[in-house]
Amino acid sequence: MKIPVVLVLVAMLVVAIITPATAQLTTDPLMAAFLASTPPAPPALVKARQHFFGAENVNPITGLVNPDKVIFSWFSISSLAAAFRGRVVLLDTYIDSREDYPNRVPTTLAELVALQPEFIFIGHGHFDHADTAGYIAAVTGATVVGTAEHCAQVKSDAANALGPAATVHCVAVVSPNSPPGSEVKELTLLDNVCITAFKHLHSATVPPDPSHPFNPPVLLPDPGTYLLHPPGPGPSDGVDSAGNEGWSMFYQFRIKDFAVAWHDTVGPLKENAPQVFDVMRALPPTDVELGAILGFNVFTNGLRDPAMYIAAVEPRIFSPLHHDFRFVTPEASGDDWKATMDRELSTMPADKRPELRWLYDPFDYLRPGLFTFDIKAPYWKTGDVAGRAPETCKR
Repeated sequence: MKIPVVLVLVAMLVVAIITPATAQLTTDPLMAAFLASTPPAPPALVKARQHFFGAENVNPITGLVNPDKVIFSWFSISSLAAAFRGRVVLLDTYIDSREDYPNRVPTTLAELVALQPEFIFIGHGHFDHADTAGYIAAVTGATVVGTAEHCAQVKSDAANALGPAATVHCVAVVSPNSPPGSEVKELTLLDNVCITAFKHLHSATVPPDPSHPFNPPVLLPDPGTYLLHPPGPGPSDGVDSAGNEGWSMFYQFRIKDFAVAWHDTVGPLKENAPQVFDVMRALPPTDVELGAILGFNVFTNGLRDPAMYIAAVEPRIFSPLHHDFRFVTPEASGDDWKATMDRELSTMPADKRPELRWLYDPFDYLRPGLFTFDIKAPYWKTGDVAGRAPETCKR
């Protein structure tokens, strides 16, 4: 979506008029930097950040993002651009059916590069999550965060795309081949942001659970968006990923009293790694969970696995991811999937049931207004919760 020129000019005028005085009055150095009128950023960076995070949240001169907001912008599958205290990161990097120009997903690899992310968090290494991560990291200097296996893969992908001299900085969070949930790491990668990370499980099929009613969604393709956005040729840049899982990571990000959890797959923990539920239950209170719901177990046990993740994490708001992969379940983000999740959540106690904030593809791609949160809002301060760590991030 193009930002009207008149709105950009008005925003620039407002910044130019009020910035010096306001920047002097604020006691928050991050807000002072956001309001400042220098240094100017490359126009491509400003344009990309305004597209992903909203013109109202991005300084039109410096390209800095409002540090009082936590903002997420979904760009297909489980991929999100995020701004934490003004710091821009990517959570996965895959663009579904990527092309050289914006199409069904209204962005491109070039625009992800223009965002100039500082970090790229990898949930797992399959192509529909980590594709292009190595390339983006090499050309922007962003640091990749994941497992040792993810690090090896993104470095290999960068070398394949750019040559053997390509350099990728990567942080391996957990030990190679450690059991899921056995290492819970507190990361200090971003100032003013507390990050907890641990392994969980990739989706997998297990036998029907006799204690859980089978409640599958009806997967009916809708050709509507194919007609609105006819597929074009694939990207001409040749950047891709071989796509090995390399284990799956779960992340919780905390900023002041606000906390968000993100996971790009959902596994059968009940049968294969029940200890991970204990790790989830011990997390500080989660306000928003952005989590995958599509998995191989959906055909055997419906949406049981995402419902069990929600029950363990106990978010106040839940939004689905990985429900729009049209090569598997065309237009899967439709109302029947939402109705199926509603039925799953209806079995939870009312005081534990999250608000279900659904995402519909392709209409909700790059709609930051859906996930712009004021971290200073009193709504997020709920006090200590029995059985969980204190909620406030002290960093």
